[in-house]
Amino acid sequence: MKHEYQAAMERVKMPPECEARILAALERKPSRRGWRPGTVLLAAVLVVVMATSAVALSPALQEYIEGAAGKFSPFVSPIEGTVVTEDGYELRVTSMLADHYLIITYLEIRDLEGARLTADMEALGMYKQAASSVGAILGGDVLYCAPDRKTALVTIMQWGALNWGGPAMTLQLWDPVECEVPMTLEYVQTQTIDLSSVETGDRLPPLDRLEISPLGITAVTKYMPDGTEDNCNDSKLRGELTVHYADGSQRTSVRDTVLGSFQLFIGNWLFIDPYNLVQPKDLEPLDTENIVGISCKNWYLPLDNGIAGTIQWND
Repeated sequence: MKHEYQAAMERVKMPPECEARILAALERKPSRRGWRPGTVLLAAVLVVVMATSAVALSPALQEYIEGAAGKFSPFVSPIEGTVVTEDGYELRVTSMLADHYLIITYLEIRDLEGARLTADMEALGMYKQAASSVGAILGGDVLYCAPDRKTALVTIMQWGALNWGGPAMTLQLWDPVECEVPMTLEYVQTQTIDLSSVETGDRLPPLDRLEISPLGITAVTKYMPDGTEDNCNDSKLRGELTVHYADGSQRTSVRDTVLGSFQLFIGNWLFIDPYNLVQPKDLEPLDTENIVGISCKNWYLPLDNGIAGTIQWND
């Protein structure tokens, strides 16, 4: 299983300590989950009891969410979600921070039968859709555990191509309990810029669109039915992205990755750090107004009121 995971993640930058933690969790119970690393689509293997939740989140837990999200907290959406009961635990998604390629959800867990919750327990899950999707980076953490060990607040993150099947989603939780939690995504406001007429020659893959949100910027290529390893040219979508503003200021991405297949690539640049589920204080949402261009490596794409210009090369 370790080799399968490494093959799926070889195209992605990941801190070693994060990779080691995820590998350890994935290798612990492979036979029960029925999951192969490298795919977002999972088989439903559990039956859960569900009911609609109308319970408001306590002020104390809300403060933990705001503290974890930092300056991104204005973009966290409260969710009136579904309650799922499994193995004596009650779980519900209370709120989320998401665009089409990054999901961070906050999950309240209550122990109805004892005091089994701890601050150092594993928190790991993954999101799945009915539609096919591509591999993604995932992680989780416990933000808070009550002194009586009966209530905990958990955050689960996934970074990858998650918008192909629309906002309907299921959170597949593995730890601290195995269950599925249905949910509907609430996206932050996102601007879509058509790139289908932009000439890329043979220096970039043919581009379809650009998506800009306070969390990050994504370039999606056109579908290339004849795409192979030999004609793959996605390397120019890798590396730091610089956002240029009308006043001459710039912002540089925090994380970047390219996911997909040889037929379709998704280059994603984040201004939030998915490896820190409690966000560093110096990270701020991307200002999506007054952007006049983006650049990566040796190319620059001018933008004017949501319209892309001609790619400029500096080599």
